[in-house]
Formats: sequence, C-alpha cells, structure tokens
Amino acid sequence: MSRDQAHELNPGTVPEGSPRGGTFDDSDALVCARRFMLPGERPARDEAILSTLHASVQELTQAAAALHGEDVTWHVDAFYPEPMVAAKIAVAARTELAEHRRRVSDRVPVLAVGDVAVLRKLRPSEAYPLACARYFAEHVLAEDDLFLGLMIIDTRETQLHAGLCQRGEWRWLR
Repeated sequence: MSRDQAHELNPGTVPEGSPRGGTFDDSDALVCARRFMLPGERPARDEAILSTLHASVQELTQAAAALHGEDVTWHVDAFYPEPMVAAKIAVAARTELAEHRRRVSDRVPVLAVGDVAVLRKLRPSEAYPLACARYFAEHVLAEDDLFLGLMIIDTRETQLHAGLCQRGEWRWLR
C-alpha cells in the first residue's frame, strides 16, 4: 500500500512521508498480517469481498455520511448469501460510521413475514425501495433514522453495492 495509507493505519509504526513527495525514499509500505484462513479455504466470492472489505466499506459509508448530518441514527445491515460474511460486512460498516462519530444503532430494522415473502419474489431493484417504504410506513424507522443496506445484487459479482433509506425513500449509492 502507499506510505500515506500505511501511516494513516499505523501512525506509530510507519513514519509520515516526506512533504517533498518522497523523491529519494521509498513511497510504498509493506503491511503484513497473519491470515486466519489460507488462500483457497473460502469460496472465491467470499475471499474477494473480504479482501477488499475495508476499502469498500470505507468508500460506501463515506458516500452515505456525506449526504447527511450528524443528527441522525444509523441502522446498518448486510444482505449476502453467507451469513457469517454478511455479519462481517455489517460490523465493518457500523464500525466505520462510529469511528467517524456517527450515532450508530445495533438494532436492525425487521419487516413482517408477509412483507418478506413478497420482497423475496422481486428483483433487487424493486425489492429494496419497497422494503424502505415499508420500514417507514410500519414505523420501523423513525424520521431521524437512516438505514444503510450493503449487498451484492448478482450472485456472480464480487462488488458490494449500497443503498440508503430515509423517510421511506430509497437511494442507491452504488
């Protein structure tokens, strides 16, 4: 990674880069971390999502937070076929928001069984906006609540998408 990124993540270990652009010194830093699972032990899609999780979540939460002030409560959930990976995605997003001093709830909005049965039959482009409208109509989310949903839309892809729900209106971020 770049020296600036490494310094930001590990300021006590990696010195700050030269203000003159680092012409005469190394501009990259090697960051080593012990892997808990060897390459090939996870399904390829899970490995791709988890290997870029920090950067993806940081990009999506920053885009969402830029649209709203600090006087809202964030609710976050991830929709992913593997529940353990979905939990990691949601926790990463909550942590990222909390680290930027956003008020984050550990409560996840839940709809009635009938709503879920209908939503499961719809394409994602229809299901998420309808779920958002139902959250607000059923008072699952209040006026000052935001719901950030992170998901993959097609089971063959390895890029996280996100949408934001506020006052019954759904907005795709990516």
